[in-house]
Amino acid sequence: MSLSYDVFTGAFLSKITEFELLSLADNEREETIDTYMKRSIAGFKKICAYDLTVCDDETRTIDADIPDEDMDEIVDIVSEGMVVQWLKPYLYKQEILENALSTRDFTVFSPAELQRRVGDTYRKAQTDYTQMMREYSYNHGDLSVLHL
Repeated sequence: MSLSYDVFTGAFLSKITEFELLSLADNEREETIDTYMKRSIAGFKKICAYDLTVCDDETRTIDADIPDEDMDEIVDIVSEGMVVQWLKPYLYKQEILENALSTRDFTVFSPAELQRRVGDTYRKAQTDYTQMMREYSYNHGDLSVLHL
């Protein structure tokens, strides 16, 4: 059974508000979001019980047979990782870094404060993604393969 990229795209888009991303042409938006998805899957593949790396970019499907009871959890974890990938460029945006480094008066409305808030948001998203993977690993892992 094939799993459409759109399942992950829909979950990702429900977690963010990004008008710039939505204003892109359909193929550009899909390409950008698919990149986020593949990066997220790369971080999750070592512990995921299903191989999500067998992809067909032409049909935009993943060749994985995932039972319905596991689907929501996996889609949620991957889409959370996509949020992390989406936030990462904002953390290192040149204009924000330049302004943050040259701001003398560090006020609530300063670019330096914006940089700090973006960094805080990124770290929170990264922590959430990591925690979701840990919980998945704990709930679905097989301790018999460990050499204890």
